[in-house]
Amino acid sequence: MPAAVLFDLDDTLFDHRFSARAGLLHWQAELPVLGAVPYDTLEKTYSDILESVHLELLAGTIQLADARVKRTRALFEHFGAPIERPEAEALYVGYRAAYDAARRMVPGAEALLAALQNAGPKLGIITNNLVSEQIPKLEVLGLADMFDPVVISEGEGVSKPDPRIFEIALERLGTTPAETVMVGDSLTSDIESAERLGMRTVWLDHDARRVEGPPQRRVLSSLLPHEEALAAVLGRS
Repeated sequence: MPAAVLFDLDDTLFDHRFSARAGLLHWQAELPVLGAVPYDTLEKTYSDILESVHLELLAGTIQLADARVKRTRALFEHFGAPIERPEAEALYVGYRAAYDAARRMVPGAEALLAALQNAGPKLGIITNNLVSEQIPKLEVLGLADMFDPVVISEGEGVSKPDPRIFEIALERLGTTPAETVMVGDSLTSDIESAERLGMRTVWLDHDARRVEGPPQRRVLSSLLPHEEALAAVLGRS
């Protein structure tokens, strides 16, 4: 039984992909230039752009409003329809409304968390993003009071995969790496970085990449059924 479990937030507990899909489908329905693009192509392109701009946001070299404009303009330029800032700002409003309306937990997460609360380990969050972005996600999901600590990169001045942010979380939990499990969807940011500190890990491998890992890593393609996810987190067979 681990003393504590640390969770990533986006696409581990909060279903960012589902919300982003709602936003992109809104654009496809409203805008012919994107409606003509196969959805898988649109999703991959936007995800790559978002990841690139998000790194700038985490580094503090760009502000949130500018990041949203930059990634919106980059997407439309990629598909041959460049737009100026005012149009990008207006288009993002529609995307964000659809994104927010679709906010939900990753399937299986709610039941898994309830089972872990009954099992007894401490629960914490460690996530890369802005405080103003991540706290509302926890609130809308009804999770704001479930986790202590909630370690957010902007608030700490350091981002995953830097080991310092994991050390901050462990210090606040009062546990050692050997006593703590890390659950996340990013192989590099969540899993490999935690393993280097000596933590056991559960990789939520949504894309079924099946990368070989060390014995202390368990791999799931989903949190469903939650009983299997619980067994993986608790280290049971």
